[in-house]
Amino acid sequence: MAELARGTRAYVIIGLIALISAFAGIFTLPPLDRDESRFAQATAQMLETGDFVEINFLDTERNKKPIGIHWLQVVTVSALSDAEAREIWAYRIPSALGALLAALACFWGGSRLIGREAAFAGSAMFAATVLLGIEGGIAKTDAMLAGCTTLAMAALMHVRSGETAGWRTALIFWFAIGLGTLIKGPVTPMVAGLAVIALFAWERKLAWLKPLAVWWGPILAIAMVLPWLISIQIATDGNFLREALGDDLGPKLVSSHERHGGPIGYHLLLAPLLFFPAVLFLVPGVARIVGAVRGEDDRAASIARFLICWAVPTWLVFELLPTKLPHYVLPAYPAVALMAGWAFVEIGKSANWQRWVSWGLFAFAGLVFAIVIPTAFLIYGNNASWDAVRLSLAGFQGGFDLATDPTVGAIVVLTSGIFAALVGATLLSERLRSGVLVLALVVVSGLAWQIAARGVALPNAYAVRLADQVRAAREYSETITGIPASEIVTASSYTEPSLVFSLGSDTVLGMPEDVMRLAAERQEATLVVLDISRGPWLRRIFTTEGFTQDQVPEALWNAYNQSVPGAGILPPSEPDAAGAEVAALGYWVRWVIDTDVCHVGTASGTNYSRGDETVLLLAWTRCGNGRQLLDTLDMPRYQSWN
Repeated sequence: MAELARGTRAYVIIGLIALISAFAGIFTLPPLDRDESRFAQATAQMLETGDFVEINFLDTERNKKPIGIHWLQVVTVSALSDAEAREIWAYRIPSALGALLAALACFWGGSRLIGREAAFAGSAMFAATVLLGIEGGIAKTDAMLAGCTTLAMAALMHVRSGETAGWRTALIFWFAIGLGTLIKGPVTPMVAGLAVIALFAWERKLAWLKPLAVWWGPILAIAMVLPWLISIQIATDGNFLREALGDDLGPKLVSSHERHGGPIGYHLLLAPLLFFPAVLFLVPGVARIVGAVRGEDDRAASIARFLICWAVPTWLVFELLPTKLPHYVLPAYPAVALMAGWAFVEIGKSANWQRWVSWGLFAFAGLVFAIVIPTAFLIYGNNASWDAVRLSLAGFQGGFDLATDPTVGAIVVLTSGIFAALVGATLLSERLRSGVLVLALVVVSGLAWQIAARGVALPNAYAVRLADQVRAAREYSETITGIPASEIVTASSYTEPSLVFSLGSDTVLGMPEDVMRLAAERQEATLVVLDISRGPWLRRIFTTEGFTQDQVPEALWNAYNQSVPGAGILPPSEPDAAGAEVAALGYWVRWVIDTDVCHVGTASGTNYSRGDETVLLLAWTRCGNGRQLLDTLDMPRYQSWN
């Protein structure tokens, strides 16, 4: 252990662990998290417009989070890709670097606080944790926030150690505070501030903070944030702070904002899974800290108080907050990881029950993941549904699989099996007290989860790639309409942000009636995407009979004459009666003919955010003969009208 923790070698090892963990799936996973697509789209619009002050999603101001992550994404996208390419991996690089910074800062500060070997063990396990790896591979704020917060706390650890801390330590601390504020507002100052306040309340001492009390420190942090804050307030007529505080932060403090709620203890219950694999030493780590506080070793007690005052107040804030998301407690994870690392190097002092409880938590998490990884792939590994099949039989062209690719399935099962075997080997070696081997297997188990879940299973789950399917279908636009794919306007009632990021900033979102009306009013070719799960009348038309064929001719002809797209009656939202369904069908037929639809297709899969099976109708307008198209569709209702 001493050899591994020595010199720059330790930083290289920890850095590699963090990068492998974050980069698993970073190039192959589609945008799944809604916020990821919103962040990436806002950054893409900055590159397209040259406006690096305002934050917008399409034509809507996005006054929620500060600008910091967008500026970092602008740098990486400009250097490695471009806005037109819509390559999500380029927007994820800052998050991977944030995870790297968090792991390295944990070791840098922890080495001074608890010693190199304990800090190395804790930081290596932290770098491989499920939560840090996930956030390191998503184009959002949280991994970089963890990096900034851990860096600020690492500077505090250096000051806390009692050794000489010069102006460089103060510079790092105040820079981290400024950058963290620019990334996600008050979180980094809150974590550091709560730790200092809790320590003062416990010890009644502040003298140890003197190295940070430099006059230029707060000025540096303010100077990093204030120019942009003034600019955005001017650009938005004061809306940014009003909406960021009143519409985003405020509701989270008083209610389950956007239905993201949970009971007190929510984060604690998720810890065995999200803190995996470091959970193997979680209980001994907590026990070691409690024992140090109660013991007679003043230095050990001082270390324990610092880690407690870092982790506990921050954790409690997010447990008490009505709005809960799993990543909220990530800034407290480095402190808990250092506790685990401290327990690892002194595992002989841990009681058997402590080791057995952590052993059980590790085994539980491993079992859950070993089951969930292949199961999730089987659920999302294909995009077939009865609605998709019915549309295909009706003549709508679209690719979907009725079964999972056996080769890909075998690879998923194999990687899941390797992960399970590593979990078993880790549990066995821990009971045998195999020292460095245990740490190596713990870290490799964490990396195996990242690779199996994020590197293999999810990227090959075709059903979650709805936006990719639509983008692939759009590539045929030039063949169908004569307009290049990059120039055709897409109007969609499938309103997931991932579709906007995938297709571009000229994408128009709305309800089915709105996008159909837009296509009818436009004289240029348009790709219309209709989410039949958001248009019940569309689903009833295309996936059920709803009415007998002898009802169609007269009623449909009357509905056809009344249904003038953009001007006449709108399709019914809840067509319960046969007559209403005929009216809806009349609207569709009229729309197909009057907008000159020449090609229809489908994209099908699962809406990841809602967990619903989703089928999208794709229609290209102003490019052919709509009446001729109806003749090609194998649907009696159309044939009876013709």
